[in-house]
Amino acid sequence: MLRRFKPEDLVAAIYEEEGFYEVERREEGILGASSRIVLSDGRRELAVNILDEDTLMVHGAIHDALLQAEKLKERYSGVAIAIPRRFRRAVDDGVLSMHGLGLIVYDMMGAEEVVPPRFSERVEVVKSSNTVMEKAVSVEEIVRIRSDIGRILRMLEELEARLDRLERAQRSLEIRVNKIEQRSSRVEVRVRETPKIEERVKPSSKKLPSYLVDNPWIDILSRRE
Repeated sequence: MLRRFKPEDLVAAIYEEEGFYEVERREEGILGASSRIVLSDGRRELAVNILDEDTLMVHGAIHDALLQAEKLKERYSGVAIAIPRRFRRAVDDGVLSMHGLGLIVYDMMGAEEVVPPRFSERVEVVKSSNTVMEKAVSVEEIVRIRSDIGRILRMLEELEARLDRLERAQRSLEIRVNKIEQRSSRVEVRVRETPKIEERVKPSSKKLPSYLVDNPWIDILSRRE
C-alpha cells in the first residue's frame, strides 16, 4: 500500500533542494488556510499557507487566502499559497506576481511551484536595524569612554598640582639647606683662623723676658701689628 503524503510534506519537499528546511508547522487556527508551514534556509523565511479542497469550496476562500497571505509579508521574507492542482485555474498568476506571492499546486503525485515567491529585503532590514543598534551601542560606549577620559584628566590635573607643590617645597628646602651650609662654612673658617693667632702669639712669647710673659698688653700690642 502506497503511503499518502500530507500536503505540508509535499510542499516542503520541493524547497529542500534549495536549502530550505521546515521550522514551523501549524494545522489549526489558520485564517484563510487549512494549515501553514514555515521554511528557512538560515537567511530567509518562507511562509506557505496551504488550502485543501474543503477550504476552497467556501465562497470567497481564494480572496481571503490572498488577503491573509498579504499580511504575512510583514513577518516573513517570502509568502506563497498552495492549492490542489484541480483548482489551478481559480487563481490569477498575474495578480500573485504583482503582489509578490508564490503559488504552489499539489496532488497525490507531488507538488509544483507555478509562481515563485518574491523574497523581500526583510532580512537586510533586520541587519540594518542591528547595525543601527550596534551604532547606538557604540555611541553609548563612546560617551562612557569620554566620561572616563574626563575623569582621568581631572586626576592628572590634581597630580600635576600636587607635583608642582612638591617641586616648590623641594626648591624651598634646597635654598634653606644652602643657607645653612653657607653659615656652617663661615663658622668653620672662623674656628680655623683663631688658632693661627694664638700660634703666632705663643712663639713670640717664648722670646720675651720672663717678667713680660702672660702680660695682657703684649697680646693686645701684637694684634695691632
